Amino acid sequence: MFFSSQARTAIAAALFTCSLFAQTSTPSVKLVLPERTRLLQGQLIDLVVEVRNADSVANLKVTAGELDLTSKFSAAVKADLDCDASSDWVLRANLQSFDLPGDVKLDVSVNAGGTTVTDTRTVQVREFTLTAANRRNIILFIGDGMGTAYRDAARLISRSIVDANGKNSFRDGYFDDLLEMDKMPISGMSMTYGTDSIIPDSANTGTAWATGNKSFLNAVNVLADGTDCKWRFTGLTNAANLSFITDNPRVENLWQYLKRRYNYRTGIVSTAAITDATPAVEGAYAGFRQARLEIARQYLENPMLGGLPAFDVILGGGADPFTSAGRVDKRDLIGEFQNKGYRYVTNATALKTIFFSQPTLGLFKGSASPAPASNGIATAADVNMDVAYDKLLLQRPASEPLASFGTYNDQPMLDLMTSKAIEVLSSSFGQTPFILMVEAASIDKQSHSNNAAGTHWDTIEFDKSIGAARAWAAKRATKDTLIIVTADHDQSMSIVGVNNTNDAEYYDRAKSTKVPFKTAAGDQDFSVFGDSFANVRAGLPFVNTNTTASNNGGAAGMPSVNVPASVTEDPAASTYSTYFGSTAYKLDPKNGYPINSGAGIRRLAVGFRTGDHTGSSVPITAEGPGAFLFTGYMDQTDIFFKMAAALSTDTSDADRLVELMGNTKFPKTIGK
Repeated sequence: MFFSSQARTAIAAALFTCSLFAQTSTPSVKLVLPERTRLLQGQLIDLVVEVRNADSVANLKVTAGELDLTSKFSAAVKADLDCDASSDWVLRANLQSFDLPGDVKLDVSVNAGGTTVTDTRTVQVREFTLTAANRRNIILFIGDGMGTAYRDAARLISRSIVDANGKNSFRDGYFDDLLEMDKMPISGMSMTYGTDSIIPDSANTGTAWATGNKSFLNAVNVLADGTDCKWRFTGLTNAANLSFITDNPRVENLWQYLKRRYNYRTGIVSTAAITDATPAVEGAYAGFRQARLEIARQYLENPMLGGLPAFDVILGGGADPFTSAGRVDKRDLIGEFQNKGYRYVTNATALKTIFFSQPTLGLFKGSASPAPASNGIATAADVNMDVAYDKLLLQRPASEPLASFGTYNDQPMLDLMTSKAIEVLSSSFGQTPFILMVEAASIDKQSHSNNAAGTHWDTIEFDKSIGAARAWAAKRATKDTLIIVTADHDQSMSIVGVNNTNDAEYYDRAKSTKVPFKTAAGDQDFSVFGDSFANVRAGLPFVNTNTTASNNGGAAGMPSVNVPASVTEDPAASTYSTYFGSTAYKLDPKNGYPINSGAGIRRLAVGFRTGDHTGSSVPITAEGPGAFLFTGYMDQTDIFFKMAAALSTDTSDADRLVELMGNTKFPKTIGK
């Protein structure tokens, strides 16, 4: 989520005004930790003390219960906190940890300009001890933006298949077969709020499950601090302020924690640019998610691992920040990975041939001419992999953009990427366990532009990758792999019915209607194509088709270039139906994906209310040892601690209960 320049200016002005009123000449000290800070035993965190309104600093003392931490802190450094005219200081103790579980009370006192000032925080430290018997694998699947409606849509499309005899696999309200993520035995819901907003982005939500702590919009595994005024909400996110973007207190994520302490193998897979927010939270630390050049560097030289690489497997898009042409410092990170023993693959054909445990870097799309961005901290383009719908060479609906592969016409599907990542991570001769994150990124990216077909087929591709992991785990002699499926946040799509728009109208790009609005903010308009009965975009008015009750004037129904066709004797045959009819698709036997064209097809109709995220809770499903922990309503930060508990706790009794729940003596969901 990003703010417009006008919004940033207004917010910055408001913050500056507030700071003027809030500032006094009274010295103060602040330990830069949230009220609710939770850590694992030994989890690294930067402890930062900020002193405001003091001409000098002396006699710092920091204690953690009976333990004196004062010697861990650097000397006081002059700082410009809150961007005001006061005299401020910062003292740091980087990469500290607490070894004993329980509530740890941190007390700070310092002489600030002759006045002794104090602050205190309580940190909850949770026990973590990994035994040989519990060296389990974790595979975390993230459907970016995949709220409940997205899972429902993927099910209604991919599991409503009409066979050669006209029999639909979705009949009388039941499915013959459910999604792979539906078949997992445990389910719950996750709340996704950030520290500064009920509508989160992929960076602060990822920080929550990766570190167990909440943070602010756009933050990658760091906490807010007093120098954020230099760049947050001001638009000054550039190389000149990079030192302030990277000085926020860092909290170690679970990937580095397990690798550093227990030699876990680690991996990330994503259909996004691999330095995008969701994969970044597994391997980098920065205040601003668009600091892509720094994020790529930290993958190679991770600060929690003494400068060693963060991952054993990296598969995704976005080659640009790894190339010398795409970087300000002209470092060839691809070559540097290769010099450290990584093999490098660039297409599906090459990916299919890899085997065994050699560390692997796979970058499957990039710019034709990579270049740094003008801000000096990112690349000129964030090149995500193409969506499943396009990789399958399906024809795009009229309102959605055509595919643009460039020279990257051999991109792997997500299930292949997932299978190969698991193969590499699991094939260590020492039976080293692994932790892997797999993201279907364009569920979200296609939702931002309200591209329904792009979103639906990406969710189906995501489910196939979950199936690949479930099949691998089921074959293991020891049931040692916990699989979790969830989303970082929701998007605004809703399921609104079915439609029977014929292919000629659905795909006709030459036929559209422009709908103009005159508003106080200026003239606005949007184009309506023949596929609008299947995809009611955010700009289109929702009008109740039964009562015409609406804030919108004009005819009832949703606008289109066509008049809605209605068949009185068969409501399900109408062009658009809210209440009657079911979805019906054909299956391509070559690839196992539903086809979005042909005679007799009844497409799902969806509507988007906005082009952005929402604050709705998101579903979570789990399978494997410790899966029972993921039942019920939870905060997103709980996912981190539940994953850790599944590794460090004997879960065998509860795991047997989960198995018992699947016994045929108890009701079993049809299709599972």
